[in-house]
Amino acid sequence: MSLKIAWQSNAPWVGSGYGVMTAEITPLLKAAGHEVTILANFGLSGATMEWGGMKVLPGGIDGYSNDLHPAAIANIIGEDRDRGLGITLFDVWVMKNPEWDNVPLLSWTPVDHNPAPPEVLQFFKRGGQKWALAMSRFGEQMLLDGGIARERVLYAPHSYNPEIFKPEGTDMRADMKLPKDAHVTMINAANKGNTPIRKCFPEQLYAWARFAEKHDDAYLYLHTEISGIANGVNIAKLLEIVKAPKDRVRIVPQYEYRMGIDNLTVARLYRSCDVLLAASRGGGFEIPLVEAQAIGRPVITTNWTAMPELVGAGWKIEGQIEFDVFQDAYWKVPAIDAIYEALEASYAAKGTEREAAMRKGAIEFVADYATPKVWEKHWTPVMAQMESELKKMPKPGAINREQRRAAMRAKK
Repeated sequence: MSLKIAWQSNAPWVGSGYGVMTAEITPLLKAAGHEVTILANFGLSGATMEWGGMKVLPGGIDGYSNDLHPAAIANIIGEDRDRGLGITLFDVWVMKNPEWDNVPLLSWTPVDHNPAPPEVLQFFKRGGQKWALAMSRFGEQMLLDGGIARERVLYAPHSYNPEIFKPEGTDMRADMKLPKDAHVTMINAANKGNTPIRKCFPEQLYAWARFAEKHDDAYLYLHTEISGIANGVNIAKLLEIVKAPKDRVRIVPQYEYRMGIDNLTVARLYRSCDVLLAASRGGGFEIPLVEAQAIGRPVITTNWTAMPELVGAGWKIEGQIEFDVFQDAYWKVPAIDAIYEALEASYAAKGTEREAAMRKGAIEFVADYATPKVWEKHWTPVMAQMESELKKMPKPGAINREQRRAAMRAKK
């Protein structure tokens, strides 16, 4: 059955994880015969565009489009309640407008705390026809533990494009003036938010600076915005504080980063590094972990939330759990010493059989996260279930059993 789908997330040309997954999945929904409209919560303002044969509608005035997108989904669905569906790919705790409860929703939901934050659970419990689509097995379990009914919790992980993120291809070491035999650490993370700093730039840069002090062939590539303009951290200042060797730090050109860097270039950047450092306080999925491993690079990440289930080759960092007062649940702050030790292990493996084995293991492990496999194994049954669920939806103007009984009593 063809569905009318209103997909609400970042625009498909945005290089964030949400934008990347919008670009990966919406064309497959369209190819499967569904009518897809994209609602750009971020990446388009004040205009309507077309991308890949799909209409893209702008975001609202509210930072999370609470003022516009519930109404837009209702308008797209119209009277076709049995074949209309909103699919959201965003944090559900920001969706405050009660009108979200009046449209059928499949929410592809990150859970980056333990337990699931109360506001995440409340969104699914406060009413309406809603299904949670977990993007990690960890998130799936947290939603179930939080009391969301089994039949309302589905699972489909995030994925990567195997035609782009693959070991074969060129790197960018020469372009970035990186010595051929240097050990290169890459950090690819959004610099957004500082209460707390979820991506743990202070801890990671402190550990890397210690590591670089010991090894004069250690280099760092930062793929992020460095001024902290999005309520983030001033990374340029932080590099000075931790006494990082400036001549061995490479930073993505800021204008190009803001304008958008294509994924083919991002894949070349991964090939330029020896290890991806991605030790966050918590992650709903963390797409760079699978992208880097698809290239054949091991990863360093925190042993918390969804992140450890994505490690086929690399190091899982322990640390201290920390209560997030804004979400009423726990993060984990990765231990600086543990990050340092993982960097040392990566350095020791360089050029050895262990490095070759880790690269091979990384590629094999993440193969199941390639978009074609994820679509076939997970999205195909998810959409079949949603089609079945929507057929049960009452038609506009239809009355339920209690309403029929009330009508019969009124006639007596």
